[in-house]
Amino acid sequence: MLERDWKGNDYDSSFSTADVNTVATARTTSGHPIQASLRLAEPPASSRVCLDLQLPEGFEGKYPTVIAAHGDSVLIQVIVIQDSREYEDATTDYFVYNAGDAAAKPPLPPSLSLLPPYYATDNYSDRPYNRKLCISATDLIRRGEDEIVVAELTMTAASEGTSQMRAAELFLFRSGEWSVVKLPRIRNGDPEFGVIHPWLFNDSVVPVGDRLLCWVKLSKGLLLCDVFEESPTLEYVKLPVDPCYGQPLTCRNVCVTAGGSVLKFVNIFPRCCCGGVGTTNCQNSHGACIINTWTLRMSDMEWVKDGMVDATELWALDAYGGLPRLPLGHPIVSMDEPRIICFVMVGNKTLWKLMVDMKRKTIRLASCYPEECWDTTSNLIPSNVSYYLNNTSYSKGESKISDDDTSNVMLQSSCKLSEEPVEQESEILAALQEILDRDDMLKAIYRILCHGNDRRLGTLLSLQKNMRKDWLLMEMKASED
Repeated sequence: MLERDWKGNDYDSSFSTADVNTVATARTTSGHPIQASLRLAEPPASSRVCLDLQLPEGFEGKYPTVIAAHGDSVLIQVIVIQDSREYEDATTDYFVYNAGDAAAKPPLPPSLSLLPPYYATDNYSDRPYNRKLCISATDLIRRGEDEIVVAELTMTAASEGTSQMRAAELFLFRSGEWSVVKLPRIRNGDPEFGVIHPWLFNDSVVPVGDRLLCWVKLSKGLLLCDVFEESPTLEYVKLPVDPCYGQPLTCRNVCVTAGGSVLKFVNIFPRCCCGGVGTTNCQNSHGACIINTWTLRMSDMEWVKDGMVDATELWALDAYGGLPRLPLGHPIVSMDEPRIICFVMVGNKTLWKLMVDMKRKTIRLASCYPEECWDTTSNLIPSNVSYYLNNTSYSKGESKISDDDTSNVMLQSSCKLSEEPVEQESEILAALQEILDRDDMLKAIYRILCHGNDRRLGTLLSLQKNMRKDWLLMEMKASED
């Protein structure tokens, strides 16, 4: 999960602590050197793109932002302005960071490429200007070895001075150049969907597979578009349920999962202790909710409900012990595992991230973060760019966990850049083999994993050998209870 905001060496130590194997360099339009690197963290923690922009005196970098990510690539915006100029004269550059391929023979290093600028003409002064992208309406999609598309969806009035259906346009970077493509009327269109102001139109953009982009408005629905078509069109898909009265949009989300090919909708319904749906002031119901999930069936664009968990089912778990019973929000579905969802709980100067297995109704992981992390909670971009920095081909696009492979579930991590996790895996398995036979070993791993305690197996190595079996039996007993 990538943070959108720039973490540069002028603000904290992010750049100095980024992995040196992820560094890539380029130059801005004005010729200034720039370096990009990644500081990766295993979910539910967030990762960062770190920039080091070398500017001479009199120049300043403004609002560097991660706009989008797909596959091995990340789209980054950097604005450079001279102190003596107006902001309108600033230079806006767009870079594509590519992670390369550490598993290739020979390995391909990361790269940073500057996209060519697009100059539009001001309708009032006929003065050319560097066209900027609307961050909330723009995404990137990567296909094959070198195909890349950047697309921004905008809507303009169909006729001046009227409130009729607005005309949609795609501002596209495709085949190495920018273009403006006018789109026909939306298929299955909702008239209300088309008259919304372009800056307020959508909440996020999600790439699906290697052809589709999906613009999401959480109060209404989706607009899907194949941006590789010669004549792209938009198709509208309504969300399966409307928001409850008083329900914030942070209680729902549309994410891509199963390797990037499946769209999943998550909705958190607050409920009262009496079973009614909707917000309530009842103290007994504080934090109570029902989590529902749907998957979009692409063949007929219909939503299929596939999951439901009540917060009280989570509260009853041993793994929930000590955690506050706070409202859940900001759901993000794992890009690999459709059943794994990360939620956020905000308390008094404390933020919790909870990873929940919706199928097994267990807690995979709970992490606590300080108050300064709050501003990045709702501003994250799911990404699997770290897969391409791993030197094992297993981690590229494959689902990390299957229902039939529980012995390795805790040991796979796409965010590790060295062989250390593999070494730890061997040590853990060797330690288990010393104290248990094969059947008991698999049973122990399975029981602990199913109750959200997979991380505890790593503590096995820190124990003295004569204590390991007793500790393991205690863990198994706790999971049975």
